[in-house]
Amino acid sequence: MHDFDIRIMFQIIGALLYITNFLLLQTHRIHATKPASLLLVISACSILLTAAIIGHDWGLILLEGTWLFLVTTTFAIRQRSARRQAVLEREAADSAVAPIRPAPVVELEPVQAPVVRERELAGAAA
Repeated sequence: MHDFDIRIMFQIIGALLYITNFLLLQTHRIHATKPASLLLVISACSILLTAAIIGHDWGLILLEGTWLFLVTTTFAIRQRSARRQAVLEREAADSAVAPIRPAPVVELEPVQAPVVRERELAGAAA
């Protein structure tokens, strides 16, 4: 029987992180492309890669190393896209024209039309 060593502990922790991520995805509590899920996978990959390096498991090193590279790249691209979107939204808000406020309603007194008198034409009187 194997003695308990750090490698076994790493394998158990990494597997539990993968299982936790899977359960959260299946219950729709997180989405696969959101930072929470990606960080769980990155953590699990890193821990299992460490265990594989300690044990000289070349197949697992290749698998976990590739998986870690792909997930880390996805995380970096998503974060950069989110930062770019935030900057664009902030610039749009800063450059937006302030809404036009309606002028206050002032009640005016009714204006009476001036009385217009027709001019009498000279010599038109009958």
